[in-house]
Amino acid sequence: MSADAEAPKDEKPAAADRRSFLDLLIRGGLLAGAGAMAAPTVAYLWPARAGGGKTAKVSAGPVKDFPVGSARMVQAEGKPIIVIRAAEDRFRAFSAICTHLGCVVKWDSGSGKIRCPCHAGVFGTDGKQVSGPPPRALSEYEVSIVGGEVVVTL
Repeated sequence: MSADAEAPKDEKPAAADRRSFLDLLIRGGLLAGAGAMAAPTVAYLWPARAGGGKTAKVSAGPVKDFPVGSARMVQAEGKPIIVIRAAEDRFRAFSAICTHLGCVVKWDSGSGKIRCPCHAGVFGTDGKQVSGPPPRALSEYEVSIVGGEVVVTL
């Protein structure tokens, strides 16, 4: 009889261990799921650092390839940038995204202005709105000449 009495004692701890393991596994899964749902909300509500904390530089090409009064589109970090040579030694770079509804603006060499093809928005060579519905000027970027190359800093 003593052998029969000891058998049930061995089974109870094994069942309890399995149950506590499954409880721990379920709780861990629920906690991970709650964290995965909360992370985007916290990231959205957390204030961003001013300026994004990083800068990027992109070459727009050699200075000799820019006649006065011309412009060129370049891509920097997935953003279209319009680089204009306004005078002999004066380059300007602006976001090529219209401030009205986000259309990509184009350089009009005939008028010497930046035009939005979607809603007739017009910007001057200083990036400020001249006419049309855009509510504000285009964002401007720093331009420098490094070793004969036009470099835009975001």
